[in-house]
Amino acid sequence: MTDVRAMYGSGRNGQSGPAAGSERVLVDLVDRVDSLAKRAGTLEVAAVPARRRIAQLREHVARHVRPRAVSLDAPLVVLLVGPTGAGKSSLFNALIGRRASPTGVLRPTTRELIALARPDAGDALTRDGGPLWGIEQERLRLVLDDAAPEGIVLIDAPDVDSVEHQNRALTDRLVEAADLAVFVTTATRYADRVPWEVLGRVRDRGLPLVVVVNRMPPDANDRVVVLDDLRRLLSDAGIVDARRRIELDLIGVAEGSLDAATDGLDRTAIEPLLERMARLASNKESRVELAARALAGSLAGLEPQLRAIGEDLEHAAIDAERLRRLATDAYERELGTLRDELARGLFLRAEALRQWHAFVGADEITRLFSTGIGRLRATLSTLVHGAPE
Repeated sequence: MTDVRAMYGSGRNGQSGPAAGSERVLVDLVDRVDSLAKRAGTLEVAAVPARRRIAQLREHVARHVRPRAVSLDAPLVVLLVGPTGAGKSSLFNALIGRRASPTGVLRPTTRELIALARPDAGDALTRDGGPLWGIEQERLRLVLDDAAPEGIVLIDAPDVDSVEHQNRALTDRLVEAADLAVFVTTATRYADRVPWEVLGRVRDRGLPLVVVVNRMPPDANDRVVVLDDLRRLLSDAGIVDARRRIELDLIGVAEGSLDAATDGLDRTAIEPLLERMARLASNKESRVELAARALAGSLAGLEPQLRAIGEDLEHAAIDAERLRRLATDAYERELGTLRDELARGLFLRAEALRQWHAFVGADEITRLFSTGIGRLRATLSTLVHGAPE
């Protein structure tokens, strides 16, 4: 793993910034990547996956890599993601100890992102380069509360499998800004395909990850089966194999573990996650350490992402050259045919004939034939029957 933490020291006022000798190195490299991503975004790339990768890189660099390269002290972005009906909003309410995110049977319940932070973090979240920058006001509900965890922004994202495309697109943008992902699923839906696309991006980013499995069966053996199968899927997807970059926690929540007072999950059922959040809120060094791990994962994930985009652009250039050659060959063939017709006079004769027909007109030719035939008929009639007296 890139030793990002070693590159940072304690600056003025205890702020963690680039250490001496590396003050501009990392930021300059990130700026070069950002510049390349912007240039790639101006190119004509027909393939949809290629355009998606370019947009993803730009979002990731702007919302996470560059802000974290500048400072590890910015508030941690803890993102709750998962499929519809998994209990994200219930977990959100349980984490903050009160009802802030609506829950219910209407799907999708979460149509906007809900972010909880301290008042002094509000401007940093929405300004240029912040994790919530550029998000439409109607899609954002920012809750500023002095009781929010210190140094943490907690976000309840729209459902990843929502039938509303804008919901999925917004969640994808938030994944690029996160420092810690909390993936919420259920004992019956943990293998659904669409949410695993998000986990694939978590893997590629090396993003620290917590998996909360809601509505676990009451039988202990059944719970073991569910968690073992989930671990197998995580391993097959390369998430566990990438443990050198990804910190993974797995938490099971029993069916019916709810707290009506907060409209959330029972806080005792998510105690491991609550303890971790409490450590992060109370210990700045722990927050900086997590931010450094998230940044290290992002930096390690840039190389394969840039390679894939480079291959996309190379293929696009090959396709463009092939089309240019096809167009050139077709033009040359038609030009050769035209030159040949001009040399043999075929074009001029055809043009002269066209002009003659246009001048005479089809009606005039028909009239001449009709008049001639009429006169011939009259002459023959006179010879046979004689002239009328």
